[in-house]
Amino acid sequence: MIKNICQDAILRGGKLKPLILPFDVTEGLGLTNPSILKVGDNLMINIRHVQYALYHSEKDQKFQSPYGSLVYLNPEDDVTLTTKNFICELNENSLEIKNFSQVDTSKFDKKPLWEFVGLEDARLVNWNDKKYLTGVRRDTTTNGQGRMELSTLKYDNSNKISESDRIRIKSTDKNSYCEKNWMPIADMPYHYVKWTCPTEIVKFDPIKKTTTQVKLVEQDYSFPRDLRGGSQVIKYKDFFVCLTHEVDLWKDEQGRKDAQYYHRFIVWDKDWKIVYHSDQFKFADARIEFSCGMHFSEKELLITFGYQDTTAFILTLPLDYFEELVGIKEASKTNDFNVKQDLFSKFAFSPETSSTNYNLALFYYSHKQWASSLSFFLRVAEIEKDRDKIYESLLFVAKCLGNLGRRKTTELSLWNNAVRFAPNRPEAYLFLSQFYEAMGKFSEAQAFARIGLEFKENHSPINPLLGYNHFYQFLFQDAVCDWNLGQGASSRKKFLELKNSLYPLNDLYKNLVQTNLTSLGSSADPFLPYDVSMADKLRYKFKGYKNIEKNFSQTFQDMFVLSMLDGKTKGTYLEIGAADPFHGSNTALLEQLGWKGTSLEILPHEVEKFKAQRKNEVILCDATKVDYEKLITSNYVDYLQVDCEPPSTTFEILKMLPFDSVDFGVITYEHDHYTDVKGVYRELSRKYLTERGYVLVVGNIAPDNISAYEDWYVHPKYIKEKTLRLMLDESDKVQKASDYMTRPKYF
Repeated sequence: MIKNICQDAILRGGKLKPLILPFDVTEGLGLTNPSILKVGDNLMINIRHVQYALYHSEKDQKFQSPYGSLVYLNPEDDVTLTTKNFICELNENSLEIKNFSQVDTSKFDKKPLWEFVGLEDARLVNWNDKKYLTGVRRDTTTNGQGRMELSTLKYDNSNKISESDRIRIKSTDKNSYCEKNWMPIADMPYHYVKWTCPTEIVKFDPIKKTTTQVKLVEQDYSFPRDLRGGSQVIKYKDFFVCLTHEVDLWKDEQGRKDAQYYHRFIVWDKDWKIVYHSDQFKFADARIEFSCGMHFSEKELLITFGYQDTTAFILTLPLDYFEELVGIKEASKTNDFNVKQDLFSKFAFSPETSSTNYNLALFYYSHKQWASSLSFFLRVAEIEKDRDKIYESLLFVAKCLGNLGRRKTTELSLWNNAVRFAPNRPEAYLFLSQFYEAMGKFSEAQAFARIGLEFKENHSPINPLLGYNHFYQFLFQDAVCDWNLGQGASSRKKFLELKNSLYPLNDLYKNLVQTNLTSLGSSADPFLPYDVSMADKLRYKFKGYKNIEKNFSQTFQDMFVLSMLDGKTKGTYLEIGAADPFHGSNTALLEQLGWKGTSLEILPHEVEKFKAQRKNEVILCDATKVDYEKLITSNYVDYLQVDCEPPSTTFEILKMLPFDSVDFGVITYEHDHYTDVKGVYRELSRKYLTERGYVLVVGNIAPDNISAYEDWYVHPKYIKEKTLRLMLDESDKVQKASDYMTRPKYF
């Protein structure tokens, strides 16, 4: 037996190339069992796209799935084994896909009656100037009875492909259960090789829809297994040639299935006598390989095949080597070719080497071909001797299945495969915590996060694509779970500790921590209301202060504006980030005092509420996309509020404002320093505003004694000197807003 025909072909000048379709059409699921056809100048490929990921544990089978060593991992909410077909145009020189179209079958589709859905292992043929797909369909009966079908392909003006006709081919044996893998004879329209040895040829009449046996030829050869159909039957010189497959099926001691596939070239003469054949062979020494197509070009034989039911390849086989394989000419031991050592030739030369499988797995992972990547990482786990690399590969196997989605039960078992292999390593516990978090099972998520922390020192370098960076990720998971388990105060504290820590948070986690801190707020009730009982305690008693019975701001912003402008009525404002029209609003009280202004808000439901409850203008918009030169029609505005999330966005908006042509009397600027993981935007905003002549009256305003989130400024040109002296606080400590506003300043 030849264990690796790809290696021998490459040594003789052949090539091995992958056939890949984009993730956005395949969702990373299996591409397998392609067929090939040359029509005129066009080289066409049909690729079978399946919604399962084949999990096949080979070699010592140490890392089986919970269902055995060989299993189709279907979506758990749709266990049908569904096939779609994509017709592709191939560049004949590079063997790369130029364009493609999924075959639209909707015209003839009916509700499936069995669990295998779609046209399986379809071969491309061109009969009487019509292009066809012909394969088996098993979804038309309740018992899965399979019959070959013939689908006529139609191209529209935009090269989209659909079925214009679909015919179910009757079998010559009406009592058979599943007729499949008949090999269409390329030069004999509607003829198939149904069996190889003896050779049975049948003809289908598409008009009468009948099938008849036209030839049954006994052969002088015997083979150890039944030769099943594979490729089309194509002409080579004066011969007919096909590529068959043979199968060993068995069950392990637990009664679970496994399989081994082999291949063989068969050569017939014009009378359909087998005159040559190859030894059985493997393409690249996997247990599951299958070919649906061949094409002879001027110098080589092109073979398309599927690998582990997840991955599609095309192999070019020099004609001299083909003739040697089947015995048309004597074998030559010469090799005059310099082999190009690309990723796929390296794999062909060493398909049982861990590093080549690992590199191929990463290649498919980077292309979001999750089913293919899973298959190669699983091979690494079975082949590799280094425990760290085995563990990493097991994590990738689970990650690939998780990326496919809709397979939670199996995904959980694959994460546990990694835990069982290395229970003292932390990484799998992180992924289990994230797994349970995504399912809303926060008790389990927190339990695994805390287990992972127990082993935080036991890690080794691991591929960053997996997403394990540092044990701070367990702390993050713990904080998330606290919140969802009703422990709000503990959650805030843990997020703040992460924000203030020296842990090397990457950008993703910096943003996540910041988002959570912003979302959770500083406490369960962050609002500090003002009422008339506090009037005599005000830091500055502005005109009309006794008439203010209550305010609406979260932390006295409206009272600060009135203090700095000495109780001004009928002022003007620009409010960037309005939110609720009253609860926490910095402008609702001002509007009641006759102020006019414009508010900007990005959330439609808040805008609708504002329009229903307030008089002044509100604009539904993204504040980062506003032309402020056109929006602000005067050169002075009494009050500017800039309050958006996150801090980077707020600062971006600040820089968009026309400070060269417009002055603002008072500014409340929300820098959210307590959530700013980068810790830069407070200082950037202070530098920006002070350089433009604004005075920081008080910094680090907070609803408590720790959560500094705002700075308050004035333009001294518009503020009385005495007022500024009374309100100025140059300390850099956190200022609880209620304390600051009711703490008299003495000179």
